[in-house]
Amino acid sequence: MKYIFSFSIIILLTLFACSSKNMSQREENVFKQSYQQLLIPTDSIGTLGEMVDYLTAIYCVGGEKNWPYLLFDMKTKTMVSEVNRNTLEIGIEPPPCFKGRFNDKMVLEIVKDGYNTEIERIYTEVDSIPSFVRKQMLSFGSDNNYAVGAYNNGIWLSSSRKDMMVNLNPYIYQIIIGYLASVREYSEMAYLKEIDELSEKEYEEIYREFNFKLSFKYTEKPPELSTSY
Repeated sequence: MKYIFSFSIIILLTLFACSSKNMSQREENVFKQSYQQLLIPTDSIGTLGEMVDYLTAIYCVGGEKNWPYLLFDMKTKTMVSEVNRNTLEIGIEPPPCFKGRFNDKMVLEIVKDGYNTEIERIYTEVDSIPSFVRKQMLSFGSDNNYAVGAYNNGIWLSSSRKDMMVNLNPYIYQIIIGYLASVREYSEMAYLKEIDELSEKEYEEIYREFNFKLSFKYTEKPPELSTSY
């Protein structure tokens, strides 16, 4: 376990040192599913409330079937509206159209509270997000506060309804870094190979297991959580 922990830290530090996109095509693919085809016009959406309203209008009112995605520039670490050599397509899960109960172990909730960051009710720093993402994806039941595996996990990024979307850029960047590091580490642990060395069958297994799910929420009306499935 000490070797695995050290190995994961090395991966994270390496990724932190890279400001531009440093991924293979296979690694990029885990961030977006085939049904996520509707590009979010981030240049015309100012606040988090506007983002949630936009998604709600399209999916809950309009009944759009294709799910959304956004473009994130890994060099500038910002959401953008046009493709360039540094952009990564990130699938977004639209807000649910019906009120429901969620198993809190299957959701990693990251809350931006003014200048503070709270993750799973712990006040922390933005650059610690990757370590929490890793806990959510790779704890394997060793910590009862987190999921037993990556499959069907979701990440909620929450803030004030009036918070500007540009203020969420550092959070999205760190989520990407943590998720990519977790996928890479899982590949090494499960198959003793890097992702690009996997067979097609092995890669499909990882692709299904690490189905990236990022949702935007605002905290004026926090989500209702439950510890039951």
